[in-house]
Amino acid sequence: MDINVPYMPSVKNLHAILDKIQHAAVPEAFGYDFLHDLGFSSSNDRSIVKLFKYLGFLDPSSRPQASYRDFVDHTKTKIVLAERLRSAFDDLYVSNKKAQEMTVDQLKGWFKSKTGKGDSVAIKIATTFKSLADYADFSTVLPKEHPKIKEPEKLPLAKEERKLILEEHGLGLVYRFEIHLPDTQNIDTFRAIFRAMREELMQ
Repeated sequence: MDINVPYMPSVKNLHAILDKIQHAAVPEAFGYDFLHDLGFSSSNDRSIVKLFKYLGFLDPSSRPQASYRDFVDHTKTKIVLAERLRSAFDDLYVSNKKAQEMTVDQLKGWFKSKTGKGDSVAIKIATTFKSLADYADFSTVLPKEHPKIKEPEKLPLAKEERKLILEEHGLGLVYRFEIHLPDTQNIDTFRAIFRAMREELMQ
């Protein structure tokens, strides 16, 4: 966990901003202009840009990431936020698996100890976390999507591989061949016939 935790100087508009984001198109860049378009021009509200970067919703250039697109999906919003909080504040959740249920005063003490900040900053960090946690849904976990693994193409088995498979499975197969040889005394003719058979069977 990065100890340089951003915070909102005031969280009075935080939930309203989160609500508005879900009804707006995903911007090319999430900046102050976008917040202004949403109706939030206060300097207190601008801190959400750094907060969203900390949570992994935005990249360092303020471009929305996949998690942001999941967040604006109304069926996933609160669950995604809970996952991002667990990830961004992983040290907090190591110390308490139900950190979202901690009081602001308890969170203040933990953040003060972890970050080395004074009371005024620690209380703002704690208040910001608690406000986000109250908005999130920690009771549900999104199902993990496992990529489909393409089965390898089945190639013809060599003679040795066929023999090994048969031995492993205890199978015994007997092949009978009938060869009608020509009426000749030329030994080279017979050799040519058996050579051709061997080549065919070894393929």
